[in-house]
Amino acid sequence: MKLRTRKSKKSYTVMIISDSAKNKRKEFHINAGLAGTVMLGSFLLLVCAVCYVVYSAITLSDSMERFKNQAEQAVKLQEEIERLEAKAEALEAEKEEMAEQINILNDTVNQHAEVEEALAAKEEEEHIPKGFPLSGTAQLKTEETAEEDDDDEDEDTQEMRAHEDRKEVIFAASEGINVIASGTGTVLSVDVDVDYGNVVSIDHGNGYISVYRNNGNAVVKAGNEVTRGDILYVVGEDNTEMGYSISKDDTYIDPMEMIEING
Repeated sequence: MKLRTRKSKKSYTVMIISDSAKNKRKEFHINAGLAGTVMLGSFLLLVCAVCYVVYSAITLSDSMERFKNQAEQAVKLQEEIERLEAKAEALEAEKEEMAEQINILNDTVNQHAEVEEALAAKEEEEHIPKGFPLSGTAQLKTEETAEEDDDDEDEDTQEMRAHEDRKEVIFAASEGINVIASGTGTVLSVDVDVDYGNVVSIDHGNGYISVYRNNGNAVVKAGNEVTRGDILYVVGEDNTEMGYSISKDDTYIDPMEMIEING
């Protein structure tokens, strides 16, 4: 006959003793399984608490690291902003300096253009044959003076006569005075004149052509560039008279309307 063994159930007793005068004591009997469950639960709670603390510590560390990185980035960004602001100020100063230089350059260009325009105007003015064609004073020979000369002239003396068709005027000058160009231009031709010896024609490049007739020897040649005042003839004892005429676009004009006499 087999004997049945009975398993004894383990239990735990929890006593709560009060330190009051009545000295009461309370006892609680807890089943072993329930105690194990409570202990396991407590352990799990402890593990969870530890894990939470560790996780919180790691998270806090990461947050601190991110905050530190963000702070460093903020500092770098602020430095970059300050650098860009300084660069912008430098660029603005450079822009103002360049604007000032441009204004100075524009003023210089304008002044240069004004000078060029003045020079061009002066050069254009110099090409107009309105200068006096002699380097000194001279007498304008009119019909009355021509008649007086006819009364006094010798048989061997040849007097110059003005040609009305080319509105020519005759000047009588003293010995030693020069026949000069009345304007800047190019010597068009130096020819022999059957009536007055030699004739010099100057093309002024603007439609004007001035013509100088004199019995002396011309000191210029065809193709020479001359300016106002350049010598064409030297007046001597035998060539004191000079015939002078001007044409504009192949039409003769009165030289006396062109000549500007100063003094």
